[in-house]
Amino acid sequence: MKRAPLAILASIAFVSFGSMAEARDRLLPNEHLARGESLTSNSGVHTLVCQDDGNLVLYIRGGSRARWDSSTWGRAITGCYMQSDGNLVLYAHNGAAVWASGTDRHPGAYLIVQDDGNVVIYSAEGRALWSTGTHL
Repeated sequence: MKRAPLAILASIAFVSFGSMAEARDRLLPNEHLARGESLTSNSGVHTLVCQDDGNLVLYIRGGSRARWDSSTWGRAITGCYMQSDGNLVLYAHNGAAVWASGTDRHPGAYLIVQDDGNVVIYSAEGRALWSTGTHL
C-alpha cells in the first residue's frame, strides 16, 4: 500500500482545522449576523440563520426542518445584532427594532447555538437570560 507523504497529510489537517475555525456558534457583544449569515452549533446539527426574508430561524440538520423562528418573515431587516447591553435585536433599514429578545440591561451577554438544539443568551456571569426553548 502506497502512503501519502507527510507534507500532504499535514496540509489536509491544516485545511480541516481551518474549516472548523471558520464555523461560529456564538454572537458576542457588538457582533452581528448580516442577512444570509448563520451560526452553527459545534456538532454541526443546529443552525441559526438570519434569512434574507427578514426571519431569524433555527434549523436542524442543515436546513431540513425549522425548530424556531422570530415570526418576522417579509420584514426588510439589516441584520441580527447582539448589542453591548445584552439585547438581541433585528433592525429594519430605518433603524426601528423589528424583533428583540428583551434581554437589555445585561452588558456582556452573549448568544450560543448549543449542541442540544437550544439557542441561549447568557449573562456575562453565565446565567441563562433567554432561550428558544428548543433543547432536545
